Amino acid sequence: MKLVGCILFAGLLGILVYFGPIGWYMLYAIIVGVIFRAFILLRDLHKHLVPVDINDGVKDAYERYLLEREEREKASNE
Repeated sequence: MKLVGCILFAGLLGILVYFGPIGWYMLYAIIVGVIFRAFILLRDLHKHLVPVDINDGVKDAYERYLLEREEREKASNE
């Protein structure tokens, strides 16, 4: 059913070209609107899949390394 809808929508867009400049403008507006909406949906999807406050394993390991190094330096200075 989605395929039939897409075929009919593509045919409608093709017919818009025959309306002259107004048809081209409408076709351009539809295409830009679809691309803009797709980018918004991709951004929302990215926000859901990649949380902002993610704990990075490399960052944690680096911080542990710095703490251990400071402890070793303190132990060697005593």
